[in-house]
Amino acid sequence: MSIRPFALALVLLGVVATVNAADTTPHWIWSAADATANQQVMFRKTFTVEGQPSAAKLQVSGDNHVTVWVNGEQVAQSDEWQSPASADVTKHLKPGANVIAILGRNDDGAAALVARLRYKDGAGHPQDVVSDTSWRQLEGKPEGWQKPGFDDAAWKPSFDVGALGKDPWGDVFGGGKKGGGVTAPESLAMLPGFKAELVYTVPKGEQGSWVSLTCDDKGRLIAADQGGAGIYRITPSALGAEPETTTVEKIDLPISSAHGLLYAFNSLYVMINGKVGDKSSGLYRLQDTDGDDKFDKITKLRNFEGEGEHGPHAVVLSPDKKSIYVCCGNHTKIPDHFDSYLVPKNWAEDVFLPRHWDPNGHARGIMAPGGFIARTDPDGKAWELVSSGYRNEYDFAFDGNGEMFVYDADMEWDMGSPWYRPTRFCHSPSGSEFGWRSGSGKWATWYPDSLPPVAEVGPGSPTGVVFGSGAKFPAKYQRALFGSDFTFGTMYAIILEPQGASFKATKEEFVSGRALPLTDMVVGKDGAMYFTTGGRGSQSALYRVVYTGSESTAPVAALPPTDLALQRHKLEAFHGHVDPAAIAAVWPQLGNADRAIRFAARIAVEHQPVAEWQDKALAEADPAARITALVALARCGDKTIQPKALAAWLGLDLAKLGTDAQLEALRACELLITRMGQPEAALAAQLVAKIDPLFPSLDLRLNRDCASLLSTLQSPTAPAKIVEQMGKSELIPVNHDLDALIARNGGYGGPIAAMLAAKPQQQRIWYAYALSVAKAGWTPDLRLRYFTWFEAADSESKGGNSYKGFINAIRKMAWENVPEGERAALATDKLRVGLAARPAPATFAQPKGPGKTWTTDQLTALGKGNLKGRNFENGRNMFGALGCTVCHRFANEGGSVGPDLSSAGAKFSLHDLLESIVEPSKVISDQYANYEVRTKEGNTVGRLMGDDGKDLFVGTNPFDPTQLTAIHKADVTNTRMMKISIMPPGLLDRLNQDEVFDLVAYLLSAANPQDAMFKP
Repeated sequence: MSIRPFALALVLLGVVATVNAADTTPHWIWSAADATANQQVMFRKTFTVEGQPSAAKLQVSGDNHVTVWVNGEQVAQSDEWQSPASADVTKHLKPGANVIAILGRNDDGAAALVARLRYKDGAGHPQDVVSDTSWRQLEGKPEGWQKPGFDDAAWKPSFDVGALGKDPWGDVFGGGKKGGGVTAPESLAMLPGFKAELVYTVPKGEQGSWVSLTCDDKGRLIAADQGGAGIYRITPSALGAEPETTTVEKIDLPISSAHGLLYAFNSLYVMINGKVGDKSSGLYRLQDTDGDDKFDKITKLRNFEGEGEHGPHAVVLSPDKKSIYVCCGNHTKIPDHFDSYLVPKNWAEDVFLPRHWDPNGHARGIMAPGGFIARTDPDGKAWELVSSGYRNEYDFAFDGNGEMFVYDADMEWDMGSPWYRPTRFCHSPSGSEFGWRSGSGKWATWYPDSLPPVAEVGPGSPTGVVFGSGAKFPAKYQRALFGSDFTFGTMYAIILEPQGASFKATKEEFVSGRALPLTDMVVGKDGAMYFTTGGRGSQSALYRVVYTGSESTAPVAALPPTDLALQRHKLEAFHGHVDPAAIAAVWPQLGNADRAIRFAARIAVEHQPVAEWQDKALAEADPAARITALVALARCGDKTIQPKALAAWLGLDLAKLGTDAQLEALRACELLITRMGQPEAALAAQLVAKIDPLFPSLDLRLNRDCASLLSTLQSPTAPAKIVEQMGKSELIPVNHDLDALIARNGGYGGPIAAMLAAKPQQQRIWYAYALSVAKAGWTPDLRLRYFTWFEAADSESKGGNSYKGFINAIRKMAWENVPEGERAALATDKLRVGLAARPAPATFAQPKGPGKTWTTDQLTALGKGNLKGRNFENGRNMFGALGCTVCHRFANEGGSVGPDLSSAGAKFSLHDLLESIVEPSKVISDQYANYEVRTKEGNTVGRLMGDDGKDLFVGTNPFDPTQLTAIHKADVTNTRMMKISIMPPGLLDRLNQDEVFDLVAYLLSAANPQDAMFKP
């Protein structure tokens, strides 16, 4: 017989913090010490309530299947003991005799039940009824056994299995220390003086996995499930009180899947992401029309074409509390019409070298402007584009002066490449652009047509963002910007300091923990910070952070804006409209020493008719102002102006400019070519003569941009100079500190450390990229040295999931420029002279077994005592033997068919990890799902890899994402996400128990043999 336990739990809880002083510890009970497979047991408890009861809450949890009645009415049902279901049952209780009835069914193994009833009687006194041997039990189902008045005198007393907290179930209701798959608050790493409390463990089977959070006008919290489980209003327990006093009620409207929530203007704004029921992606408004404190009206304010993890996201109240802002990720199509645009509507890709799409197909065909932020009025009538150029900004926030800050995502598959951009906090003023472009096209941080981040973090998955305003925290943290990382379980405090017209920042790890998939956070009216964990169907919980230190928590005002910030605001007043006074007012600031001022001035200029300032740009004498003006002219002017614009550019004395100005000048030249076309040969030769003296230099950024221009302009000296530089070690410095995270988080740090140790040569990759378009100036020796580099890079360096695919794409483009007669001299055997032989493919021993049909609950219960003394080598062997590495990237190796598992230990509890393996179709991320695309000619099934507006690109071969099928969108009749994962169920059924938990330990440790799980 399996040792899988059956655990069943019930709690009826009041909203008050005080409980009877008597012993109220529930005990695990069952019909006998031993349980049998498929056993059904009925339980009854009759109790008396004095007066009209109030404030009662029910939580129920069962390992397999449990149904609960109060006074004959069914009130709850659960099939997972780790995820208690809950319901407010106040209306089901009555004065006098009451009865709780529970039907529990065991699949196999041991069994037990634990219950607690907490309510307020008619006098307002809190009362408890807990499970013990006084509860009556019987096998069978006599008629009417759930109702009051049924005679259970012949039933037997329950058997006492042990007090709440007993293994293997643990305390399924409190603290998450063992049960429920929730990380215990005391295990979290906190800054000194701060404390975390667990407020509520979300019953996943009933209330889903919470990903968004807001606070209403009464101090209650509102949270939403990522899927279809609905939206919930939470009255959290009082500060310091038991979490059981938290009450949760479901909002009784057919709406869910909200990535963004905002309570404002006596309404709840809901940003739905995807299609749930009859609702599709868009911004909705919920209202209470009759004043009964219940929402009863739903209005859709705006449709957004996009869904999934890069779809529509947060909703945020404006600083003046008169309007609302929304943000959307880069897979959300920007609407065809907004009423106004602070971002000039002249965006383009502006990618200078030929773009390589991601080799694994991610975001193929998705074009500018990428993720965006827009503003609207409370009724959703008038819309304005505010900021753009993000990859996948999930949330944003405003400081006390109304400055907007955004936490944007990286593309972790790009790691090791020169275009990789780490997750970043951005100061996002009016009209801002941050240069996300798909594949290799991401703009460099120094490009003047974009703005730089104020802080770079590193790889991760940004989620909730909030300022500490209103929190009872020390002044430093009231002014701090907080951002959550889902993947690596870290909440950052970004300490901002005004600098010029913008800011500089330092980051601190405010909260971090294992299996802490952070999703959203708010500051409550009680001065605590609340945050949720969950997402992708994982176990969800509500926590809060309070300050217990000695520093003052008196409210503080925001730091006053600098004079330059005030000056920027004056320039921003000209954004979004034509104003006859604009050019005279802003032109003197095009050459300002402050980059944010120059940017704001240029955006104001671009909103004015180009005919009013074109001649002024061409005649501008000040070098800095001329560069900025030429950037504007490249973006707004007609192609016929290119010869005059390049002549004005050639008039710059580059040697007398500082490095930053030289970089901006090179970008201006790139834009004049990208937007207006390749110049004629004579003009191109003049540009080469102007740029050539700058290369090589001591500045890697300058070398990169010079290499791109010289190769594109077909400089005859470019191959010799650039190949020479490829032989030198020019490592691009890492701007973010990884040491602390590498040491703290094996899932994060292991693969990153391995990549850094292999020293991917980002600068050399860029040189190879630039030279892939060069046709002039080659010799046989230069070609041999150039193509030899690709062989070495393929063997020696490491990077993200798309790293080698990008290198191969660059090599392929370069090869197309090699004359047929020279290709034989570049055969692989000649290129690999002096290089080590490629390692043979790894082989793995097959599992010993014997296997069995494993279940999630069974393995979760067994795992609590089986994650010590594991065998690292056997875990690694099982990972390979099951073929996991074919589809999943892990420890810097593997495929891209499924999610990267490198950070599994940081995101997932044991239960959630096991569930994802045993039941792969239960929760499928849209990034890895198959879709059925229907046309009149037939159906195509595969991953949606891109959309260029004309065609959908479908990856029909899961093991080769480069094989794409283009389907004309005009022919598509329907597209639906498949509910079956391409990962087959039953993978673990070949393994015996030790093999299963060796594999689990290997995954949770992020392939770290020194992890405690591998110690005796």
